[in-house]
Amino acid sequence: MAEKKQTKNESFSSLDDNWETDVNILSNELAELDSEDNKTDDWTRLLGVSIKPNPLDDWDQLYNLNNQCALRNDCRKLANELKNKRSVPELESFLTLYCKKRGMDYIKDIGWLMILEKILLLNLPSAHEFNVFFAFTTKYIPKDTSPDAQIFDVFRLLLQYHDPQISNHLEALHCSPAMYTKNWFSTLFACSLSTETCHELWRVYIEQGDPFLVFHLAIVFLINAKEEILQVKRGEKAQACQILENMASQLSVEDVNDFFQLALHYSSQTPECIRKDFHYIIFGANFDEEVKEMQMNKMLCLPIPAVDLTANDEISSGNVNFFIVDCRSNADFDSGHFVSSFNLNCVSIVDEPEKFEIALNSLECYKTSRRAEDHYLILGYGSDEGDNYMNMLIGMFIQKGKPHVSFVQGGYKKLHDCIGQHNRWELIAMHSEEKCELCSHEKVAPKWGFFTKMKSAVSNTSNRMKERVEAVVFPIGDEKKGNEADHADSKQRHNKRYRQQSVFTIDENSDEELTPGGAAVDENPKEEILLSKEFTETFECQEVFRDGSINGHIALTRTHIYVLHDVPGKKGYVTTEARHALSTVIAVTSRRSVPEMLTFKLGYEMNGSSKITAVHKLYVPKAGECAKAVKLAIYALRPLPEATTS
Repeated sequence: MAEKKQTKNESFSSLDDNWETDVNILSNELAELDSEDNKTDDWTRLLGVSIKPNPLDDWDQLYNLNNQCALRNDCRKLANELKNKRSVPELESFLTLYCKKRGMDYIKDIGWLMILEKILLLNLPSAHEFNVFFAFTTKYIPKDTSPDAQIFDVFRLLLQYHDPQISNHLEALHCSPAMYTKNWFSTLFACSLSTETCHELWRVYIEQGDPFLVFHLAIVFLINAKEEILQVKRGEKAQACQILENMASQLSVEDVNDFFQLALHYSSQTPECIRKDFHYIIFGANFDEEVKEMQMNKMLCLPIPAVDLTANDEISSGNVNFFIVDCRSNADFDSGHFVSSFNLNCVSIVDEPEKFEIALNSLECYKTSRRAEDHYLILGYGSDEGDNYMNMLIGMFIQKGKPHVSFVQGGYKKLHDCIGQHNRWELIAMHSEEKCELCSHEKVAPKWGFFTKMKSAVSNTSNRMKERVEAVVFPIGDEKKGNEADHADSKQRHNKRYRQQSVFTIDENSDEELTPGGAAVDENPKEEILLSKEFTETFECQEVFRDGSINGHIALTRTHIYVLHDVPGKKGYVTTEARHALSTVIAVTSRRSVPEMLTFKLGYEMNGSSKITAVHKLYVPKAGECAKAVKLAIYALRPLPEATTS
């Protein structure tokens, strides 16, 4: 009996000693379950599919694609890779419906299977898998990665912009970007990474919300492998490709954050207009057909739209400041030139090479001592014949390995036209309309929009009303801006302190000069554009300029805000005047005197302060509804606040 009693006591004592360990194990298991739930929520929330129904629950079940047999065979291979955790019919239904939703036939070897495999390994609820796959591939995977696709021309220009030495060496090896980046771009690096690393990279990628980052991630890989690549001799391009493949496969989960920090650095050192102009042809979802006609494979360096130099008071694009080199003759330069530009007569490259060398060295010495951080921007005439010497200068810079070299697309002629359209003649120094060959002697009649008429109608009323209207129609320039808002650190962006500073305010002094975010490039039927499924909200508006206003619309997508203008003299057609990411909205202000007038300030944050890069003054009849829609769209992009323990 005593032995039995002792045994019982020992047993009780054993449980008593280990109960804390058991509780800790249980707590850890519960924490892991919560972590998995949070990961699921992250993917569905960041991709905007949390409340979308599963399309697989209700579809026609017709397996009638032209390439159905190839799809079925690939599904068998994928089922084997997944160790038959998913059946072939299940995978075939998934991909067949996906193709039908995108309105295209199944295409082999473009990365879909690899992406689907990684997404299925996330172990998301089956109700969300299709929507996550569809949203991820349509938003973040380039639409065309065939060997002749323009994405590889864009990457070549970007690589040359940031590191011409690597770019020149790879071209000497006849190693084209399609050879070593095709799988990276078509699978977003899934082909080279472990499953765990791939999931972490994708998660951070969609948190950033910028599909264009894929280029800068690839550039980081190349620059990290620079020493090895430069040692590869001609005729051994396969070795260069293997070096890059090995470099990508070595990335670990712990390296992902540092990897992205480097990519964001190169992104900040890329002119903002490049992302804006080339995003359309790379990722689709656009109305711009003109950019598709650009022969980027023949371009020597990155093109900068002329309108970008006329949109802002500073000679910049995003974080990048330009050092403009005007390659025209001395006589043409003296008859009118862009402010802050420097003349380098490139005709002397051939006629007087020694004199040109002296002039070039002097210019480079000045830039190094005074404006070392600025990027070279080469300005020519804007014609094939006139720009031969400009191309010689660009080729010389590239051969010397000078980074950050671009040219003004359309040259001085296009720049002159844009300045005339925006009536910003102060941007041309020494300009004489009588002597300028590009000037038309017929002055453009002023626009008479809504606010100009309103000013005339109330001109006999009280001085106070007159001042209010004039403040709307002719905002006072050169006023000193107020102190920048004290923003939280980027790591605290979504904490309580940051959220208290709303971008929506009533401001009686929002009189900054209008700085458009982009130029209209194409005319499209208004009804077709406004009824596009891409737009979640549209509002009629009038954009106000110094000399009048123009009718248009504000249109919102899940991630961007568009400013559309009606085409004068062409009823029923609109142009895309500007397109901005919602994440760039710094402030939306309205006047107490004219509440329908909304001022959108856009830009970015650096070192805790905001830099305004564009301003739109819009008269919106439904201003309240518009502001609310923008506010909700911005908040929808922000991560949910972390749970706090009491």
